[in-house]
Amino acid sequence: MSDLLSIPALDEDELELLGQMLEDELERQDSFDFFEVHGLITAIKTGPINLEWAQIYDIIFPNKTAFTDEQLERVQRLIRKLSYEIQAWLDSGEDFPVPCDLTLQVEDDDEEGAAIEAWAAGFMAGVLQGEETWYGKEEDKMAEWIFPIMYASGLFAEEAEMAEIDEDEDLSNQMCINIPPAVIEMFLHFHASKG
Repeated sequence: MSDLLSIPALDEDELELLGQMLEDELERQDSFDFFEVHGLITAIKTGPINLEWAQIYDIIFPNKTAFTDEQLERVQRLIRKLSYEIQAWLDSGEDFPVPCDLTLQVEDDDEEGAAIEAWAAGFMAGVLQGEETWYGKEEDKMAEWIFPIMYASGLFAEEAEMAEIDEDEDLSNQMCINIPPAVIEMFLHFHASKG
């Protein structure tokens, strides 16, 4: 168990800076926003695949960034610090704090969509780095745990099962509420025996 008070958490200024830097780059190229980054890092820390930082940065920024060397070093440092925070939460045994509202319902004038959709899409990007390894053992359990995240990501919206959930607001919200405990179940599945 980790002491949550000693978690190397990003402070408000660092969170704002990281969010803004990622948003600026997102406007220039098809890169990840803060919630996608958080979801991606959560998947990497939760699951069975170890990626080098260079590989992680390539997923977040698929093309050369517009950052100066100093800015790039700063954004990478903040992402690494975020990863330590995510790891500490997973290790703590506490409920996992997904950093956004657990609902796909948004105001009509919200053009950006629900943050949980971006978070879940980031998580699925991590899963897709080694899907066979994720599902290698106890495939049925893994499918059950990962289903709410697949649903929330919007990546599988064309499937009939997902469309049915979309039509039921209560069921949709319940799916999203199931995400934090599912993350913990998957983390324990892959890492509890190693501790």
